Amino acid sequence: MFTFKNAVRYALYPLLLLSVIATIAAAIRFQWNFKLVYGLATLVLVFTLAIIERIIPLDQRWSMTGKSFLRDLKYIVIDAPTIALAKTAFGIWAIYYSERHPALLRNSPLWLEVVIFLVVFEFFQYWYHRLSHEAPGKLGSVLWRVHVAHHLPDRVYVLMHAVFNPINALISAAIVQAPLILLGVSPAAALAASLLIDLQSLVSHFNVELRAGFLNYIFIGTETHRYHHSASREESGNFGNTLALWDLVFGTFVYRPGVVPQQLGVENPSLYPDSSRIFEVVTLPFRSAVTSSTGELSKESEIPETVSTN
Repeated sequence: MFTFKNAVRYALYPLLLLSVIATIAAAIRFQWNFKLVYGLATLVLVFTLAIIERIIPLDQRWSMTGKSFLRDLKYIVIDAPTIALAKTAFGIWAIYYSERHPALLRNSPLWLEVVIFLVVFEFFQYWYHRLSHEAPGKLGSVLWRVHVAHHLPDRVYVLMHAVFNPINALISAAIVQAPLILLGVSPAAALAASLLIDLQSLVSHFNVELRAGFLNYIFIGTETHRYHHSASREESGNFGNTLALWDLVFGTFVYRPGVVPQQLGVENPSLYPDSSRIFEVVTLPFRSAVTSSTGELSKESEIPETVSTN
C-alpha cells in the first residue's frame, strides 16, 4: 500500500542523493558560485530533513525538544568560530602549498578526484574516530573526553549532529582540509566531496526510518550510524563518517535491517555531566574523567563532583 511514510522510507534517501549529485553537476556545468551553492544546498538539506522528522519520527523518544534545541544552538555558537578559524588557516596554507607543489590530482577525472579524496579522508577520519572510542591509556582518555560530547545526548536527530566539543570540531575540520590541500583537489571536486559528506552526516542523524538497501554498504547513513550512538558497546560500531569502506575492511561494520538500538547515549550516563551543561562538557578534556567509551574511571582520580548529573 502506498503511503507517505512508505514513500519516505524507500524513496527519500535515493532522491536526496540524486538531488545532491544533480546540484553538483549543475553548479559545475553553469559555473555557479561554489561557496554559495554549498551553503544553500546544506541549508535546504537541514530544513527538509528537520521538517520530515517532525512529521514522521522513527522514535518519539529521540525527537528534538525545546530544551535540546537550545542546547544544540549553544554548541553551534561555540563550534562555528572554531571551524571558521580552521578553514581560514588551511586556506592560507593551501595558497602557500599550491605555489610550491604540483597538484597530485590535477589531470584526474572529477569522479576519480572525489573517490580518492573520500577514501583518503575517511581513512584518517575512521582511525581518529575509532581511537577516540577505543585507544587505551592516557591517549585514549584524552581523545574520549574530547569526543564524548557528541555521545552524551540520548536522542539523535538532524540538528543534534552539531553537538561537538570545539576541539573535536577543530580536529575534524583539519582531517577534511588537509587531504584537500595535499592531494591538490580541484574546486569542483571539493564541492562534490563536501556536499556528499554533509548529506551523509545529516542523514546519519535523521530520526526517520529510511531503508537504503545495498547503499548501506557504500555510505554510512541512517540505518548504520544510529548504531554508533547506541548505549550498548556491543553494537556501537560504524566509525566511518561518509563511507562504510573502512568499517567493512576493519570489521567494525554493523547493519541490522529493520532493527534499531534500544537506548542511545553513553553506557554510564551518571559518570558524565548532562549534555546541556556546556561548560562542564567542553572542559572535560582538561579534567580527570572516564578514560574511554568503556566507562572505566581514571586511576589517577575519581570524577570531580562538578561532573555529576545533578
